[in-house]
Amino acid sequence: MGVDGGGWLSLLACHSVRNPARTVWAAVLCTAAVVCVAMLGTTASLSTGGYNSVGTESAHADGLLRKFRGADPGLVLRVRSEDSVDSARARSDGAALARRVAAQPGVAAVEAYWTSRSPALRANDGRSALIGVALEGDEAAQARAASRIAPRVTGQQGALRVSPGGRVWAGIQAAEQGERDLVRAELVIAPVVFACLVFAFGSLLAALFPLLVGALAVAGSWAFMRLLGGVTEVSATSLNIAATLGFGLAVDYALLVVTRFREEGARGLAVPDAAVRAARTAGRTVCVSAGVVTLAFSALWVFPFPWLRSMAVAGVAVVLLAATATVVLVPAILAMLGSRIGHRRAASSPAWRRLARWVTGAPWPWAACCAALLAALVWPFGQAHWGFTDERALPAGSQAREFTERLRTDFPAQPDRDLIVVLTPVPGDREIDRYARRISALPGVVQVTAPTGRYHDRHHTAAVKAAPGKATAVWLKASTGLDPQSAAATRLVERVRDLPPPGPRWVGGSPARHVDAKAALAHRVPWAVLLMAATTLAALLLYTRSVLIPLKAVALAALSLTASLGSMVYIFQEGHLRWLVGDFTTTGFLDMTIPPLLCAIAFALSLDYEVFLLARIKEHHDAYGDHREAIVEGIARTGQLITVAAVVFAISMAGLASSAITTLKMMGVGLGVAVLVDATLVRGILVPAFMQLTGRANWWAPAWLKRPAPHEARDPNRGPDTVAGSSAEASAAH
Repeated sequence: MGVDGGGWLSLLACHSVRNPARTVWAAVLCTAAVVCVAMLGTTASLSTGGYNSVGTESAHADGLLRKFRGADPGLVLRVRSEDSVDSARARSDGAALARRVAAQPGVAAVEAYWTSRSPALRANDGRSALIGVALEGDEAAQARAASRIAPRVTGQQGALRVSPGGRVWAGIQAAEQGERDLVRAELVIAPVVFACLVFAFGSLLAALFPLLVGALAVAGSWAFMRLLGGVTEVSATSLNIAATLGFGLAVDYALLVVTRFREEGARGLAVPDAAVRAARTAGRTVCVSAGVVTLAFSALWVFPFPWLRSMAVAGVAVVLLAATATVVLVPAILAMLGSRIGHRRAASSPAWRRLARWVTGAPWPWAACCAALLAALVWPFGQAHWGFTDERALPAGSQAREFTERLRTDFPAQPDRDLIVVLTPVPGDREIDRYARRISALPGVVQVTAPTGRYHDRHHTAAVKAAPGKATAVWLKASTGLDPQSAAATRLVERVRDLPPPGPRWVGGSPARHVDAKAALAHRVPWAVLLMAATTLAALLLYTRSVLIPLKAVALAALSLTASLGSMVYIFQEGHLRWLVGDFTTTGFLDMTIPPLLCAIAFALSLDYEVFLLARIKEHHDAYGDHREAIVEGIARTGQLITVAAVVFAISMAGLASSAITTLKMMGVGLGVAVLVDATLVRGILVPAFMQLTGRANWWAPAWLKRPAPHEARDPNRGPDTVAGSSAEASAAH
């Protein structure tokens, strides 16, 4: 037997079936090893950020600031005095607190009101002041430092009361809140999901199959991500995405293999032969699906954001592990326990068969009605506005959100909204003075702090204490009261960058990071779409040996994605359906980093379902050549399977949707809508209608592509579910 696409699966399955106990024990040992790695690793190695773009001007400025120990403050301390922050006791305690913070490991620089006397750090009522703490390292290192420092200085400190906040602290609180929400939701949702699996498989024992596959895939991906976090920046959110996706794919793959095993057993094959047959036919579909999903996730790597790249790595790792566990472990378990899960002679769904006949009998009316419904879902997407998550993603009343809101109202400027200009090599004092005056005159700038002094509206207002030694770089800080995502902040960044500098300069800080991140996303989206579409088209072209079917698959997947994005605009941007999805704060825009990840997952699952359906349609068409019956047979045999898989995944997404963190809620709702729309409207109506209308054109391909691979040669003595290499061959192999 040649080791081709079906042959190597047969050999692998035969080995697992011939040595089931050894295979299961090997899987148990591997699982125990990866669980130990996952448990020994800590989330301290993972990042709560990763949303800043790399390779941009602001990223270069941030790198220079870290190099010269002058980063913008990721941790901000709000210090409250009973009387005035200018009282003798407040000055003494405030200066002592600033020295304590500066002495902590991981602190790059500290700017306190009592040491700098900057009016931007003093509240309007004179009873509060700020200490800005710049932290060393990448976002993961900064989060570790903030987690260690903040508890030590929070609360009553002499005559002062201290509360923590800032960009890094908000990220820490969001990660902790999201983890609590997901744990609480899973305790409720897990029993519901298991009940659905028992219903779908018709057996308590069979329902454990996807749980075993999912546990192995998730544990392996977690261990890998924790190890990877030791050498590069990995988002802590990637663990949640890996868990969600891993169990979703495990349900899909296990359902497919177990369903095929039962069908082969119902035809009279012995348990070992049925396990090998299921691994060869359904296992090949699993491998093709895993390849397509891997390609979809790989497209996320083009985005210059560590957070999205973490998701790409997590997605690829979990899908490859899920597919490997399915084609290796599931046949071994079936060989051991297959006789106890029974066979189903009614392998197809009568309800889905009737629907398929109705749709293929009158494709135009069905397609028009479905298209109108999808158009209603897509319509809001045309009014989408884009931004980035801020403190409003946290639940109302959370400490980090209240802190930020208080800063916005009580202080003329906030340290986390500063615009930083790095100059290297260092120009002369006269050039710096002239440059700082020009920046201070720009609209939105409250104050400019430079080595030559402080400036307001072109006027030199105060001197600053110069750092000892000869510097190789200097930076100017423009304090603003502008929302970093506002149009005014964008114009300010552009104006600063348009000013003729006294030498090489890089503009960074929060407003510049937002401007650069938006530009980077807008520039990379077309490349990501092109890569995702081209690679999946090529994979489906080779799998289906058709030109039209892959184009249809990608187009309909894009349609279901757009419908999902439209629903997100309607709910989260415009603020509808709070009674259904839970309370959240409407910001008037969607987080720009969510759609790429949502599209990658939903696109992958859509093509996952498409591969399941096409495999059945193609088998029947190759065996009998009856186009309409092939469509009906494919829908009838996969409709229930795909619907159950989509429902289970959507229920799992309810865990994300119930979170108090708006970004997680957005992911849960968006993915739930995407998979349900795809599994029902697209897969049940649009696909059969389109294929019926296009007729024989579905199967056209160039002559070189039409040549069947060795594993696709049909055995004319068997039915439509058989490819060459009969069960007798598989039996002989083992």
